[in-house]
Amino acid sequence: MKIKQYIFNYLRKKQPERACRFPHMDKPLKIMLIYESDYLERNDAIKTIRQDLLRRQMDVTMWGYVEKKEITTLILPQSRILGKQDYNWWGTPKSDVLDDLRAEHYDLMIDLTTRPILPLRYISMYTNADFKVGLNIGEGMHDMLISLPDLTPEQGEIATVEATWLYDQIMRYLTTIKSND
Repeated sequence: MKIKQYIFNYLRKKQPERACRFPHMDKPLKIMLIYESDYLERNDAIKTIRQDLLRRQMDVTMWGYVEKKEITTLILPQSRILGKQDYNWWGTPKSDVLDDLRAEHYDLMIDLTTRPILPLRYISMYTNADFKVGLNIGEGMHDMLISLPDLTPEQGEIATVEATWLYDQIMRYLTTIKSND
């Protein structure tokens, strides 16, 4: 596992510097939602979050990951669940996944992962978005980090945090902060 982490850190350092632009939440945005799928691929909480974003007039694309070999959910233009078959032995995404990911540009990427899952960290890194937000798990890949008051990234996994709680916190801050653009 250490070699996979080393490869990730190496590729992350080689990423070009990107411009960060805070989103105007009062306008329709194109949003990428990244999440850890449940084993049955039902994701009821994620579907509720998607419905909230659609109600806010947002264009939502969702990419999830589940730790199993065969995925039963269909690949749709606005929703995709990745599995072990979408990554090579080194842990990096296969070229077709990267091509699909890089083909779109997003105004906002919301990372709802609550622990450091390497396949989702790659998706987060390669997503072409003007602004990236997620939980502070000690990497600093996002433009805005949500921290827990009683836990720090050094204390290990933050598995007790629910995706819905994280989404509520992210939306609270995004709608409260006003951009000068």
